[in-house]
Amino acid sequence: MCFKKIMMAVDFSEYSMAMFDYIEDLEKAGCEEIVLIRVINTARFSYIGGFDIEAWIEVEEEESKKKLEKLVKEIEKKGVKAKFVHPIPVGDPVYEIVEHAKKENVSLIMVASRGRSKLKEILLGSVSEGIIRNADRPVLLLRRKDWSKKDPETIFKKIVYAHDLSDHSAKVVEYVKAAAIVGGREVIILHVKENEEDLSPLEEAKNELKKAGINVKILIEEGTPHKVILKVAEKENATMIAMASRGLGFVEGLILGSTTDVVTRRSKIPVLVHK
Repeated sequence: MCFKKIMMAVDFSEYSMAMFDYIEDLEKAGCEEIVLIRVINTARFSYIGGFDIEAWIEVEEEESKKKLEKLVKEIEKKGVKAKFVHPIPVGDPVYEIVEHAKKENVSLIMVASRGRSKLKEILLGSVSEGIIRNADRPVLLLRRKDWSKKDPETIFKKIVYAHDLSDHSAKVVEYVKAAAIVGGREVIILHVKENEEDLSPLEEAKNELKKAGINVKILIEEGTPHKVILKVAEKENATMIAMASRGLGFVEGLILGSTTDVVTRRSKIPVLVHK
């Protein structure tokens, strides 16, 4: 099942805590277990004279454990099995999250991001971007247009499914189907046309979704892929974008970019990236 076991990466910020607003959505989509992971980030730690880093880590570990235990109880009250990664990982958040996702064999990694300025994002990257690039499984990036809303609409209400006609894009349909069934049952299959192409994969995806009682329409547009995807998502008032990624290394991504990279940086709504 696509959403059966989900790893949620938390840092206790208001943005990562917002993931818990969607427990009910995830449960309806088939989530049976949530694995919480909190990484004590020492990746960018610079030396400060007289600072006892070991003592600091011990304090962070103890505080993190208390907060995670509380979150586990809150999740289980909602009927979903939960646990957290222990001992608390210390180091580079991207590496630790990706590796523990493998060890736990989760079906999806979920991470929240408020987004940064375009220049800062391009130059420095981010934990969420690093996870998307390095993970070997799907990642759901949570973004909100308005983080102050206390009662956010379902992530799965209206989905833009970006399809590039590849076999990889075709595999995204299972996640889209599982999400749409419990959401608004509304999906837009979007393809950005480049040349004369065999568009039959779009019809195949449409038929697969329609069998599940989902309302589907196909849009074929021209232009720069990431611009078209973001524009259509905004115009259609979509609540999530779903797409595949072939993956780029960090340096390659900075030099060449990719449709996935740009969409995840600039989107104002959640993005599900199938890896």
